[in-house]
Amino acid sequence: MSVRIEAVSVGQGERSMKRGNPRGLYAFITRALGKEILVLGPSTAGKSKFTEYLRLGTLDPEGQREMTYHVRKTPAFTVGLGQEHGVTLKIRRAVDTPGQVGPVEHAALVGRRKPHAVIIVLDSSKSILMTTMWLHLFCDRLDTVLRRGFAAKRRLSEVMVLLNKRDKIDSTEFNQLKEEVAAVLRKHLEVVFGAEGVRAIPIMECISVQTEEGPVLIDRVVTDLMERLATR
Repeated sequence: MSVRIEAVSVGQGERSMKRGNPRGLYAFITRALGKEILVLGPSTAGKSKFTEYLRLGTLDPEGQREMTYHVRKTPAFTVGLGQEHGVTLKIRRAVDTPGQVGPVEHAALVGRRKPHAVIIVLDSSKSILMTTMWLHLFCDRLDTVLRRGFAAKRRLSEVMVLLNKRDKIDSTEFNQLKEEVAAVLRKHLEVVFGAEGVRAIPIMECISVQTEEGPVLIDRVVTDLMERLATR
């Protein structure tokens, strides 16, 4: 059985990233041993753009948008970080979810799919009240899902929150939003994850479209995700 990897390199220097599309035996190994990543969040938050960047390393211009109407699963792929002795993350699939189904259904999906990582993408340009209301409903249901679903909780090794569209708000607004998001996580998830576990959930700034500054923020997100998952 042949093994062929088609790859695209992005980034610079020692922290450059290489996306790979495994073939043959390596594809089988990636599907068998790789991680499942579930990307959740309200409509228009940027879930699909983040998923596409994670897999392909490309960003669309702002305003170029395609609505997601159903759950979409990528084929298996890999993301390598650094040079010869860097980190390589095998991903069996990344799952992009439609925001229209709502936060309760998104939490239920965690129980059904049992992912290794959950990425919660929030829209920083929306009001704090609207954003935290969605997150309250999601986290409240997720607490129940994980306490009832031992298999889902055991497999879930990482939760990340992305405050996307960071360029749409100033630093004061961003810091306030980050504090409110952290408070919601503490309120609903300390029982299931513990206080230390909740504090360890990264709340990261992100921009998932082309900007003059390039993909600096979203690359930090991908790098952090890789380093957290690659050794799990």
